[in-house]
Order: sequence, then C-alpha cells, then structure tokens
Amino acid sequence: MRTSAALGFLLALTIGMYWKLTLSGNYTWLENPDQAFQVRPWLDYEAREIHAGRLPLWDPYQLGGQTLIGQVQPGLANPLNWILFAMPLRDGHIPLGTLHWYWVLIRWVAAAFAYWLCRDLGASVWASLLGASIFAFSGFVGQTGTPQFLMSGIWTPLVLLFFARLFRGERVLANAACCGAVLGAAFLSGHHNVPIYTAVLLGILWTWYLATRWRNPRAWAAAAIFAAICPMVSAVQVLPAVEYGRLALRWVGAPEAQRWHDKVPYHVHAEYSLKAPALAGLVTYVPGVQSDPLVGVVALALALTAIALRGRSRDVPLLAMAALGGLMLALGSTTPLQPLTYRLIPMVDKARYPAMAIVLFQCAIAALGALGLDAWLQRDEPSGLSTRRKAILGGLLGFAITYYVLRAGEPLSIGRALPAAVAVMLAVALFSRRMAPVLALSLFLVEAAAHPFPAIRQRDVTGSFLKQVTDQADLADFLKRQSGWFRISMAENEIPYNFGDWNGIEHLGGYLASMPENVNRAWGSESTPRLFGLQYHVASTPSAPEQVEVFQSQSGIRIYRDPRIGQPLFAVHDLPCGDPDRLRVLSRVPNATVIDAHLGCPGLVVIGDPWFPGWRAAVDGRPVRIQEFEQVVRAVPVGAGSHRIELRYVPGSVYGGAGLTLLGLLLTGSLCAHGRTR
Repeated sequence: MRTSAALGFLLALTIGMYWKLTLSGNYTWLENPDQAFQVRPWLDYEAREIHAGRLPLWDPYQLGGQTLIGQVQPGLANPLNWILFAMPLRDGHIPLGTLHWYWVLIRWVAAAFAYWLCRDLGASVWASLLGASIFAFSGFVGQTGTPQFLMSGIWTPLVLLFFARLFRGERVLANAACCGAVLGAAFLSGHHNVPIYTAVLLGILWTWYLATRWRNPRAWAAAAIFAAICPMVSAVQVLPAVEYGRLALRWVGAPEAQRWHDKVPYHVHAEYSLKAPALAGLVTYVPGVQSDPLVGVVALALALTAIALRGRSRDVPLLAMAALGGLMLALGSTTPLQPLTYRLIPMVDKARYPAMAIVLFQCAIAALGALGLDAWLQRDEPSGLSTRRKAILGGLLGFAITYYVLRAGEPLSIGRALPAAVAVMLAVALFSRRMAPVLALSLFLVEAAAHPFPAIRQRDVTGSFLKQVTDQADLADFLKRQSGWFRISMAENEIPYNFGDWNGIEHLGGYLASMPENVNRAWGSESTPRLFGLQYHVASTPSAPEQVEVFQSQSGIRIYRDPRIGQPLFAVHDLPCGDPDRLRVLSRVPNATVIDAHLGCPGLVVIGDPWFPGWRAAVDGRPVRIQEFEQVVRAVPVGAGSHRIELRYVPGSVYGGAGLTLLGLLLTGSLCAHGRTR
C-alpha cells in the first residue's frame, strides 16, 4: 500500500511538472525538426503496422526500403514502446495527446525506478521520493526531448540497484544476472549512447569489485554471469544493428560518411562533450550545453551530506564513485577517462555524445541525496550539532553568499537569485526534523520548475514544423489514388520530413542519419529512376524536362510524373525471347511481396527493392537465392512459363537475436528463483 501511494504521488508530481503537455493543449514536445520530421513518422509507421497485425521489421517507405529494427533509433525492440503502439489511432495516426502522455509517462517510469533504487538502499519513503524526483525532473531525464535518448537513460537506477546489491554481498549470482539483464534492456531502448557509457562505468565498478575479492571464485562467477547475460538480453536489437551497420554509411558530424570499421574521429566526441564551464549548470541554467547537467542545490548539498556523514557505509562510496565516473565520462576530452576509453575499448567510438553520460552522475547524486537527507535526520546529538553538521550548514550559507556575490553584476533574475535563496532556505529547513523532508522536496521542485524546458514549445506558431507536415496531406491523397507500384522523389529542402513513413508512400529519400551502401552507390545514377520506379517527383519545379505536372497542392508544391518510367519490376534475359514477359504484383506489404510472372524464356526477374540480408525468395514454393542486380536491387532467377514469386523478410539476426534475448531472460529468472529457494 505504501509503495502504491508513493507511485501515485510521483505520478501526480510528474503530471504537474509537465502540465503544459498533460493539462494544456497549447504546447508540444514535437515542435522540433528531429521530433516532427523523423521521430513522429517512425512511431506512426510502427503503430500502423502493429495495428495491422504485422511486425514492422522492414521499412519500405524510406530510401527505397531498409531494415527498420537495424536502424535502432525507431525503438522497435523497446518493450515500453509497444504500449504506445497498441494505443488507438485517429485517422491512421497516433493522436498528439497520446504522444504527449507517452513522453510524460516515460519520466514517471524513471521516477519509479529511482524510487526503487533509493528504497533498496535503505532510504525512507520521503527521502526516496526526493531522490526519485531529482532523477526524473532535472538534468538529462527531465530535459531530454528525444524519446530514444530518454529511454536509454531511465534504466540507470536499476543497473545501480542490482550492482549495489551484489556489492553488498546479497544473492551475488542472481543480482549479477539482473544487473546484466537490465543493462541489456537499456540497449533495446532505441539508442546506444548511454548504454555504452553505462557499460564503461560498470566495467570500472566491476574492476573495483573484483580487485577487492580476487580470491573469491563466487565474485568471478558473478562477473562471468553479468558478461554473458547482458549481450544475450540485448541481442534482439544489437545483432540486427551490427548487421545493418556493416552494410551502411553513417553521418556523424565528420566531413565524410563513416563505415562500420571507421573510427568516429575524436574531434566529434570533443564537440559533443560537456565543457568545464558548463559545470555551473549543476545548480543553474546554462544555455547551449550538449546535455543538461542540472541536479540543483538541494541534491548536491544532500549528496555531499551523505558522503560526509555516511562515507564509511558500503553504498555511499559506491555511489560516489559512480557519480565521479559519470561526470568524468560526460566531460569527455576535458578529463583523461573518456579519451582513454575511446582508445582502448571497442565500440566506445560509436558513442559520440559523451555529454549524455551525465545521466550516470545524476542518478548517483539522486540516490546520494536521498541517503544524505536520512543521514541528517538520523543525527544522535539531541542538544547540538556536530562539527561536520555545522560545516555542512556553513557550507550552504557560504555557497549562497559566494554565488550571489559572483553574479551581483548581472540583472536581477531567477537564475541569479534562486540557487542562493534555495541554499539559505535548505539550511533553515534542516533544523526541523519533522518538516525537513517535505521542505527539501518542495525546494527541489521549485528549482526544477524554475528551470527552462526547451523541449516543450508552443504549438501552431509561425513556421511550425508540425503544421508543415499536416498542411501537405493533399499531396499524399493524390499519390495514394494512383495505380500500380511506384516510388517518388522529392525536393528535400521543400519537404524535409519523412513523408513516406508518415503517409505510407514509397519514397527514395528521407530524413535519416544513415544509408545502405548499395543505395548510396545508386544515388544520382542514370539507371536509378528505372530500377526504383521513380514515376513521380514532388517539388516546386521538375527535376527533368520530360516530367509533366499532374497535381498542385494548396501549399504550392507540385507533383510531376515521368512518362518514361514504369513500375520497378521487369525481366532481363541473356538472349532475345519470342514471347513477351508479363509481371504483376499480387500483394505487397512491408515484409513481403508476391508476384505473378510469365516469362517467354528463362531470365532474371528484377524487383526494385534494395538487396539486403534476411530477404528470402521462393519460386512456386521452392527456395531460390536472391541475386544483387547492378549491385543495388534484388533479382530472382525464373524459368520460362508462369510462376509465383514470393519474397519475405525473415532476418536471422532478428529471430536468432530474439532467441538469445529470451534465453538470457530465462537464465536470469532461473538464477533469481534458485537464489530465492536457497
């Protein structure tokens, strides 16, 4: 009952903190190019496919077609996203209100995980509520706008929870398995950056753990279990991502696109690191930083209190090391730790946003803040304060004075006065044992609420990105009325969003950060329009003199048809045939295509979809090997006469990865059950 009440209280706090999305219809988190042009169409496509009873492993609507799960960021393997995909659609799209609640409730899940961590560390209910609020409403989790980034960070409390348990010697093997499983779940979130840095931090903590227990075989067994479970649980996402990565180009901020074996240049990491001057953002708003470092005066003061008063306990040194490690990783090139991991540890170079590692620091500080509040309230001196406690109060007042003096020359503002005022009020609040928890939580909420929320913006403003998407619905309506199988090209500067995913229309282009190499090779080639069936061009002006205008949108954009281009389906023969070829698409859904073919003589049936591993073909029910025609699209060898050709996307990386994920979860459950039985 107490836990349910606490979760309900955290839900109410979350709704109130993000009231602009939950209680008002005038704001949105989607008024941003990445969210409106890329993330929303991705989520929309996945939801439509789930409602149609199909698993959207392949996306035919961008770049001529490519693996969706292999791109990672659409978040298809994230179980928390499946709840969103199951929600009712409106006019074939996820309603804005549903997306707003989805974005807000991610914070509530983060708060629940952080509350569990604090309670497991022995913190009281009110202290745990404070720790949960610090993690969920400030810094990385509180401010991040992109859901896949956010989802990757909310697992951090559970990673620390299970590691702290085994560090204390509680059911070591079971908790090692749970720690690995939770970190594996973080890799399913939709982005690899935070999970990679979490793995680096855990590597440091495991090294410390094993160094102090190197003669204990159980400790080594626990490390082996962790090292096995984590990649197993993450396999359903990691294996298709590696498969795609080996065949794709990726744009990472370097002058040239990167291939799988290319190391992301370190200057990119340095650019996306948290710079030392941004550390002022721990207590106040600093614009322009890569990842918001805010935790607030209340959190920092109470975290230092925990270190001062409970520094010899088991949990506080562990959390302090986690906080220090996370901060050093986030500072990137400013400290030696992240450059060292970049050079020595494989895959760290792929995590090009070191600043996001600040979430590790913030999670540890949130837990330390909860423990620090309890440590203060559990003092044994009824008639006075110890020297350390006096030093803590003096430090708060000294910080308030110093901070205010240093910013005295600035115009009076909340950013100038609030941290100093909070420090003074916290020092006063700590004198009351009964009211201190409520006052400390209230002061933190004031800090968090006063902080700007750049991700939340007003709707329907001039130049609205969301409005641009909806204002061009008549273009999609016209194209959907056209018969046959075709693709479109468009002027990306005029229609920059993922038009194909949003409308369910096949598009050779898209708002993406990666591209299969074979499609990139075909880009701009004279044969590309024929291979991909680019019958329509969407722009203000035609891209070729042969194109004929067939439609004009209310937004002024026109659609041009190229009469020279047919459907991307034809046959090629070594020798001329007397009888004509007849090819017809019987059915076409994202993961499968069925074709009726009648060939006058044996040849190759060319299907204008990009060649990619995982596609399987059968002619009249007999498996055949898919060939790569002109190193770009698929081709199937077919004999003379009438035949039924079936192509299906059955990626071994996904289904094999799913088997490993299930096995990892079963092993984790078995170890937990065995430990509980013992």
